[in-house]
Amino acid sequence: MFKKTLMMVFAASALVMSGCASDGKTAAAGATAGAGGADVFGKEIYLRGEMNDWAALPEYKVVMVEKGVYKAKANLKVDWAPYKFKFADGAWTPGTNFGYAEVPGVFEIGKDPVVLNPNSKFEEVKVTPPTDGDYDFYIDIRGEKPVTYVKPAGQ
Repeated sequence: MFKKTLMMVFAASALVMSGCASDGKTAAAGATAGAGGADVFGKEIYLRGEMNDWAALPEYKVVMVEKGVYKAKANLKVDWAPYKFKFADGAWTPGTNFGYAEVPGVFEIGKDPVVLNPNSKFEEVKVTPPTDGDYDFYIDIRGEKPVTYVKPAGQ
């Protein structure tokens, strides 16, 4: 009995210790760009909108392009515009559910960014692409208030 209990304690300790170990890469994963994307405020954030049926899909997870600036790419069609979108985690958690802060919440390509509210409920930003193609959707959290803007991909 003592031997069995000792083995169980040893196994549990090993499991706990392996969960606490870090090689430094895991801690940095949320702060760097890469195939897996980046975390914003400690949450995985996605571009969610009419272009992906509002789903938190891996291909729409934001990636860091510079400190405090993140983007996700989507293919848009002029005929389906305007597109409504937000940035949010998988559970629409307050604090990481970014919709427009001020009416009308419409972004025009080449114009000023739209100020975001991280505690949004139903406030979706709207954008109309000038041509069919891939677009980069940005969320910039460097300022006093987060903002969003959209550019043709690669610009």
